[in-house]
Amino acid sequence: MRAHSNVGRLAVVGVLVALVAGACGNSKSQTAPQTVPSNTGPVATTVPKADLTKFVTGRGPGVDDTKKEIRVAAITTQSNPIGGKYVQFNDGLQAYFDMINSQGGIYGRKLVIVKKRDDTIGLQNNQQVQSSLADDNAFATFVATLQFTGADLLAKAKQPTFIWNINPEMATPKGGPSHDNIFGSLGALCFSCSEKFLPWLASQAGFTKVAVLAYSKSTSASSGLCAQGFKNSYKTFAPNIKVVFFDDSLPFAADITTDVTRMKEAGVQFVSTCMDTNEVTKLAKEMKKQGLNAVQNLPNGYDHDAISQSGGVFDNSYIEPQYVPWELMPQSPATKEFLDWTSQHNIKPVELTEVGWIMGAMFLDGLKFAGPEFTKQKVIDALNTQTAESPGGLIVPIDWTISHIDPTNDPAAGGKYRCASVLKIQGGKFLPQFTEPGKPWICFSPDPNVPLPKDPQHLSFAPGGQG
Repeated sequence: MRAHSNVGRLAVVGVLVALVAGACGNSKSQTAPQTVPSNTGPVATTVPKADLTKFVTGRGPGVDDTKKEIRVAAITTQSNPIGGKYVQFNDGLQAYFDMINSQGGIYGRKLVIVKKRDDTIGLQNNQQVQSSLADDNAFATFVATLQFTGADLLAKAKQPTFIWNINPEMATPKGGPSHDNIFGSLGALCFSCSEKFLPWLASQAGFTKVAVLAYSKSTSASSGLCAQGFKNSYKTFAPNIKVVFFDDSLPFAADITTDVTRMKEAGVQFVSTCMDTNEVTKLAKEMKKQGLNAVQNLPNGYDHDAISQSGGVFDNSYIEPQYVPWELMPQSPATKEFLDWTSQHNIKPVELTEVGWIMGAMFLDGLKFAGPEFTKQKVIDALNTQTAESPGGLIVPIDWTISHIDPTNDPAAGGKYRCASVLKIQGGKFLPQFTEPGKPWICFSPDPNVPLPKDPQHLSFAPGGQG
């Protein structure tokens, strides 16, 4: 997991990505040290209103001067083995484009999704990326997939790319093409990094005995790295909290009956996992069956319908969405805008709906920063000068001058912020935890030498500093 927000959650989702990639023989190591560039500072984030309506012809592939469109392609894992709502990423992207188009678009053009592709269980990502680049004539590509083996193809093509980042391929690989054209809801991930959030959360909840579960190295190398990162996090930042049960040998779709029995015998109170949604659901049911009253920190599952219909199996579990949760009050203007637009247009949003919306907003930022004589490369270059990119303050700011670099061996590439926004599940609802009004993010110092604080900093990144 990257040294950033959602420390528990994203590591796990990325684990399944690695799992599928490993099954295909396409996973690759990305642990080479790289040099962190100096901070060049952001370009201006305000664009004269007249420029936003200025129509300049000949902007290159994916820009139709006759139909007055900027065309993009979307690739999602619509067909997937874990019931993930990946295709709803397209709903959020389309909703954002519809809102911008209703306001006149940008530079005299509408934003249009020209093609929506399914990479089929994540096993055809490379093929779908290749087909999209050849056939879709898209100015940019949007991706929300189980694996991301097409990353190098998009990098070599210098295609502006916007992803739901759960994938190690976001980072520039050793000896490979620069991935500075790929922008995510988070910067490059670090699966093995020791972080402060989980030890802090366990301490706040009064837990002293924890468990860590992961898939075997032969099933998913990233899962093992994630588990070791969790274990090291407790050891480094909260030595009074003991990992009394550790299993990084599980196969995919494992029978975890014995693990639960052993966790109960060890007195486990808190469980961190590096597994997919189906497995953590199975784990929750087995814990309830055996009377183990331990709390999970969920890898994902910010799904209101699913939680309300879960029969209480996840009660008291914690979860940290990538973006500001809707339950946090007061809501920021950006959160209200998203919820109001989707409600007015009969879109029932889930987690990926808002991620699609946010990545559409980041794309629009790139166009704005590039100016009316935009090109693909100008959009890439403009975003890569941004040191705190956060559309509407919905996500923890990303420093794109460094966030394409793998932070595994370059801690500075993890950026300035280590933040999470915490929800607790109770009675089929998500309830905010440990936050202050209008300040949804709980943030920690990135310096590993700074000890775990009892009272971390509470922040809002929204314009005006509320929500």
